[in-house]
Amino acid sequence: MTTSLGANLKAVLFDLDGTLIDSTEAIVQSFYHTFDHVGDPRPTRAAIEDTISAPLEVQLASLMDRDPVEMARIYRDHYFATSTDSTVLLPEVRDTLEQLKAAGLALGIATSKSRKGSEILLDHLGVRDYFDSLIGADDVTHTKPHPEALLVSLELMGVAADEAVYVGDTHFDTQAARRAKIPCIGVATGYATRLELEKEDPAHVMDDMGVVCRVILCSVNGLE
Repeated sequence: MTTSLGANLKAVLFDLDGTLIDSTEAIVQSFYHTFDHVGDPRPTRAAIEDTISAPLEVQLASLMDRDPVEMARIYRDHYFATSTDSTVLLPEVRDTLEQLKAAGLALGIATSKSRKGSEILLDHLGVRDYFDSLIGADDVTHTKPHPEALLVSLELMGVAADEAVYVGDTHFDTQAARRAKIPCIGVATGYATRLELEKEDPAHVMDDMGVVCRVILCSVNGLE
């Protein structure tokens, strides 16, 4: 599906993992640490990666038969201490943020990662100041694919759903956007393939953030 985002675009919301950053190695190593800490055999890397983008407690419950809340504390202690060592911005993200900000757009993040974990990485990568809003898993009652994080973001940024677009890399993102009535751009840089994203029928599916940036700027300038 390809639809116009509209010339009245005022804000761009982003998912974080797989959309703006690659933190896969930090996530996998923190899962390994959690399993090692309690003496359980490690899951495969593929099994861990298959759960990424779900809320942490949901990930843990799917991988081990222990209290996911307690396991999440062990995971987060390790992740907060080590995640900056191996997390990087995805290609063209910094340029995209600069260009969208220069175009006068408000920028926000709606993620299933914790606020603290998100802020640690955004500060480390030098991009926290680009964002007018950051909503993490601990800021809402219901995480994606529930639309709450996106709806709270819109309220904080003072924009309507038809004045925003959400950019994400999984079905959690496309479904949350649909439920919030926000146009969505799927970007195949993270944890879903282009084909998987296309099956979700977002407004656009793009292969990289540079193309996402161009599509948004064309919409702002009335060139779609």
